[in-house]
Amino acid sequence: MGNPRRANGWRRDRQRARIRAQGQACCICGMPIDYTLKAPDPWSFVVDETVPLKHGGTMTYDNQRAAHWWCNRIKSTHSLKWAQAKVRELKAQGKAPTRESEAEPPVRCSDWF
Repeated sequence: MGNPRRANGWRRDRQRARIRAQGQACCICGMPIDYTLKAPDPWSFVVDETVPLKHGGTMTYDNQRAAHWWCNRIKSTHSLKWAQAKVRELKAQGKAPTRESEAEPPVRCSDWF
């Protein structure tokens, strides 16, 4: 079947531009997003499906929110509530990437769980 995110690439791009234009904060951590950063910068903008496609979510505007790249990676196919708690926990433990230093080594996925 292929990747449903690219099946209608032009529609996905249009929805992404619409969400970007709103300039919302991250739906997972609540912090502002720097929309000028590019992936894979941990604080760059991505579109998050609130209900993951794996769990019956749709590629519609009402199921999509702005998120940080890192927060979205933590969420993966988990619920929004779980991801919000996990991101708070990781930030409290000091395992979240920092915005100040670009010279520090990347955060490994194994550090998250």
